[in-house]
Amino acid sequence: MRRAPSPIAPWLAAALLACAGHAHALGQDMPYESFTAAPDVDWVKVCGQWPAPVHPGEGGGTYRIVHATRYAQSFLYLQWIARDRTDSAAAVHTEGFAQINNDHAAITLSQMSCLPTRRGIRFTARAQSGHDDSVFRITIDAGHNPGEVRFRTTQKR
Repeated sequence: MRRAPSPIAPWLAAALLACAGHAHALGQDMPYESFTAAPDVDWVKVCGQWPAPVHPGEGGGTYRIVHATRYAQSFLYLQWIARDRTDSAAAVHTEGFAQINNDHAAITLSQMSCLPTRRGIRFTARAQSGHDDSVFRITIDAGHNPGEVRFRTTQKR
């Protein structure tokens, strides 16, 4: 015995197709939120490149300095950024600085500058202590190996 086709089946199929959403032949629209940083981040600087190591397929990339302000003080991070085969960026290593990033340090940075060097990058900034209003300069030298950093301060006269 053969069943008669249901008049509901074509309507059900059309409703399912309508609810399935639209196909994006040219890709997906990437909203701004896909690329946002924390609201406290107020300065990001890409500065110089670190070379790929001797072994093929092992990176190389750029340095990135990230400055944020919270609790009326500065927080500073240095990142080694690499791109993969699809050209997507990822942080290979992030270095924070305990001398600044302690939430009771009360240090604010200004006049920030970053320059590439033969051996990596050099970041300098004017630093002011909120505890005693002393002013000094910080210098951070970063090498080609992720995590290779030298932090020093110089008292201003």
